[in-house]
Amino acid sequence: MPKPRAADGVALKWVDGGAPPVLPTGTSFGIPWAQGEVDRTTPIALISSGVSIPIQTWPLAYWPDGSLKWTGHALAADSPLSDTFDISTDSPTEPSFASFCIQVFYTDHYHHRFIHRAFYEILSAIAVLNTSGDVLIQSLELDGQIKAQNGSLVVHLQNSPDEPELVGDKPSIYALNGIIDSVTVEQSGPVRAVIKVTGKYSGQGHAAFLPFIVRFYVTAGATSIHLVHFFIYDGDQTQDFIKGLGLTFATPLSDLLQDRHIRFATTDGGIWGEAVRLLSGLRRDATDAVLVPQFEGQATPDISTWPTTVSSEINDLPVWADFTLDQLSPAHFTIKKRSTGGRSASFIDHAGFGTRAAGVGYVGGANGGGTLFGFRDFWQGAPRGLDIRGAGGDTAAVTLWAYSPRAPAIDMRHYDTVSPRCEFLFLMNQIDLSQCISQLDLTYEDVGDPDPNPVGIGRSYEISLQVVSSTPSRDSIAQWASTITNVPQIVASPDFYAAHRMFRIQRPSGAKDIEDRKSALLDFYVAEIDQRQFYGFWNYGDVMHTYDETRHTWRYDVGGYAWDNGEVSSDLWLWMSFLRTGRADVFRIAHAMTRHLSEVDFHHIGPFAGLGSRHNVSHWGDGAKEARVAGSTLKRPFYYLTADELIGDIMDYSLQADETIVTWEPLRKVLAPPDPAAGPGRVRIGPDWTTLAGNWFTKWERTNDSHWLDRIKTGMAPLSTGLFTGYTGAVGWDPSTAHLVDYGSGPEQSFNLSMVFGGGEFLMEAMELITDEPDFDAAWVDFCRLVIASNADRMARYGISFNPSAFAYWYAKLQAYAGERLNDDTIKQAAWTSLKSSDAGIWDPVAQIGGTDVVNPINEIPNLATNDAGQLSLTEYAVLAIAPEFAPNTARVTVENKQQENWDRSTLASEKGQSVSKEIPANPTGKKQGWKKLLCNMS
Repeated sequence: MPKPRAADGVALKWVDGGAPPVLPTGTSFGIPWAQGEVDRTTPIALISSGVSIPIQTWPLAYWPDGSLKWTGHALAADSPLSDTFDISTDSPTEPSFASFCIQVFYTDHYHHRFIHRAFYEILSAIAVLNTSGDVLIQSLELDGQIKAQNGSLVVHLQNSPDEPELVGDKPSIYALNGIIDSVTVEQSGPVRAVIKVTGKYSGQGHAAFLPFIVRFYVTAGATSIHLVHFFIYDGDQTQDFIKGLGLTFATPLSDLLQDRHIRFATTDGGIWGEAVRLLSGLRRDATDAVLVPQFEGQATPDISTWPTTVSSEINDLPVWADFTLDQLSPAHFTIKKRSTGGRSASFIDHAGFGTRAAGVGYVGGANGGGTLFGFRDFWQGAPRGLDIRGAGGDTAAVTLWAYSPRAPAIDMRHYDTVSPRCEFLFLMNQIDLSQCISQLDLTYEDVGDPDPNPVGIGRSYEISLQVVSSTPSRDSIAQWASTITNVPQIVASPDFYAAHRMFRIQRPSGAKDIEDRKSALLDFYVAEIDQRQFYGFWNYGDVMHTYDETRHTWRYDVGGYAWDNGEVSSDLWLWMSFLRTGRADVFRIAHAMTRHLSEVDFHHIGPFAGLGSRHNVSHWGDGAKEARVAGSTLKRPFYYLTADELIGDIMDYSLQADETIVTWEPLRKVLAPPDPAAGPGRVRIGPDWTTLAGNWFTKWERTNDSHWLDRIKTGMAPLSTGLFTGYTGAVGWDPSTAHLVDYGSGPEQSFNLSMVFGGGEFLMEAMELITDEPDFDAAWVDFCRLVIASNADRMARYGISFNPSAFAYWYAKLQAYAGERLNDDTIKQAAWTSLKSSDAGIWDPVAQIGGTDVVNPINEIPNLATNDAGQLSLTEYAVLAIAPEFAPNTARVTVENKQQENWDRSTLASEKGQSVSKEIPANPTGKKQGWKKLLCNMS
């Protein structure tokens, strides 16, 4: 397929198919370009139904020659877009001050504020954001009237865990607010402004902690503001228990009580809506002339026109001032309300209920308007909540709880208190080394050295606020909710991505059997996430590692078999699946998984900064802290497709792994300490160095800074047996220089994990751009050719006999790649033979289980493991892309001498050499140009 030319334009569409009903906060997306076609001065235009739409453009990634590899783009709110449109290298429409234009002003009086102005037709909206203090949003104004104000971050902290069954003293709960440290204008129009705020939570005598980043997004044409809040946990897990976390603000109210309205939306388009002073259901009929407008959110007629039987007694009616929606589980929400009696009165707790709330609400008046507010991924991140307080007064307080205070306090402690202190007992000669990894033998859990520690893990949530001049209709609120909960995303076609060979992806092939199985597997995982309720504040986005067919459930409580934590690139599997198919459902779960992996499974600060946590019952509980879990290359599809700034931040956090991996050296429990003469640290070529190099590669292409390329090349110096050097690839490591040091040892033990955490995909892509390291390139192709070849082939190349113990059905992609590089069809066919001769990935048929064997009837695949689902899919995608002409069109044959069903146990056995003695193996002897800035046309 020929590579698209920039001059021909790019056809775009919405990931969900048709255009969204509304676009209240605008949208952003990324587009790839061929090398040499687009630079920072190239004009880029967007055309929808023949009309040019204002667009803002910025660089996301560079080719080595300095031209742009990816560009980010932003559209204004409610841009007139059709189902499909085109982007091309034409002159863009200049936004006009009267229609679509945003400007950022700074004033240094009062509290020092940034002021953002967005104009749309005759409406003018102003957002005022502070640069210091504990109030982030000073006000949101519409037509000169404040509709929302005093927006602050709040966390409720508890000093001990919830133990409701115990009597006596209860935990103390106190509130802290987010305090601003810094404010940076990252983008300043003309279509979109982006403001980055950093800070920490403080108050009540507690030391400042929970560092946060909040980004505010304001687009031209909007009366709304969108924010992404990311915080990092750095508290004491034994006494800092988060009881509530969210954003609070106030909305002024001036309408008559009967003309003030509360709204909550559900995911299926339903609206719960009532007035602060209700006129329906009374003993006396207020008549339709009064009731219908109130129900619809319109102003009621003058009270003099009402029946006197109602109007004369109106002040005796209750005033409903407080409202709460709680989604404490992903399967149930409740609505309750309370009168102006406040805390002296009880809530009516059966005001409403349902399965899944949209996390969207409204408080305001029919004449004076108010504020719409909503979460992305509300019920998926349960327990969440929405509070409205004081709607009967002059100002209503609104709190959007990312973690509801009605839920149990967050307990960050590990799920067990027993862990082997191997490092101490072994050094004291009190135990055999085999006992240090005994838990790996049975529960596949690596605990101790270090003990479970949540410091550094994080989480984000997204909120939108929109100010309005009157109560929106029920249909309008439902439409708004649909775009807040199912955020519109612009994408190109799978053919376009394949033609550009971004991430070396290709379109689905004609191998019907394989493609049908891959599609069915994706169908199952999409459904399984919902069936098993893989949701929750910390959990959403992750899936489980291995299934337990005896209990008919995933092994949620068995050490390393529980949460997957992106093991062997399950996230990359989902992104490659989306790029091949364009499936919206796959995009959504890939998006959620990358959010989760980059936040919850990743230590951003603290003792493990830059490292991630291996799969475990607790996302951060495993003792294996490794760079592979936090690698940037696996996050590139998310970043480049969405132009998401937070993922960019997290990619930078991963660079800390260069230093941290010295302290938490990945082979410290298997080998004696590294020789200091060979460098302060020790890494495996894969997956450690490949992950570090992937981080540098990502930084290089994002910045065009050759410093990061130089670090990659430094590590490409020749090694004695190429990429098979050392004990599972162990070499010395110096983070200050990025040098790898050959200990002089030949291949030892297993290389099965070397290239299955995105390392293989990274090097296949990187070596297309790094063309001046021929020795490393030759060693890389040798590894790909020989890792699952015959021992005779390895003997012929290296003069020694060794078994890399790599699974052929995982490494067939590298074998096919070697055939591609060497132009050898025999090697390509051998890759297909490696795949066809394994029964891995030939899952049992989906079975329906019911009755007393399970709590609820379920569908299951009894022998399913996410490792094989993801890694085998990536292998088949790659081999199909490289050698489609040799692809089989029928199911693979199950062979008698099949692979071990439990690959984890196989891996452990090979890594330990079947047994471990006290004799631990010793150390193996463009110049950047300014982008044309569109200016607001003030004429």
